[in-house]
Amino acid sequence: MEHKAPGRVVKVTPAYTSQRCSACGSVDGKSRESQADFRCRSCGYACNADVNAARNIKHAAGHAVSARGGEPLGWPANREPQPVLLSA
Repeated sequence: MEHKAPGRVVKVTPAYTSQRCSACGSVDGKSRESQADFRCRSCGYACNADVNAARNIKHAAGHAVSARGGEPLGWPANREPQPVLLSA
């Protein structure tokens, strides 16, 4: 990956990212209710387990951006700049 995005790749240790609450930081293996569901037993925060883990990884990497949410209809908001082609 580093050769495709020099200077923009951050290595993050994935340990416990699927068991840590992205809202309060509590780590509990039983918070992962299923493959798809995460519910913090400490603060009650609930969301998709993959989304929770991704938020923890983004936090560990020091990024506070969302990967989706642009207009229209949820298009990626944070994409690489695209070249603009002008016709003569």
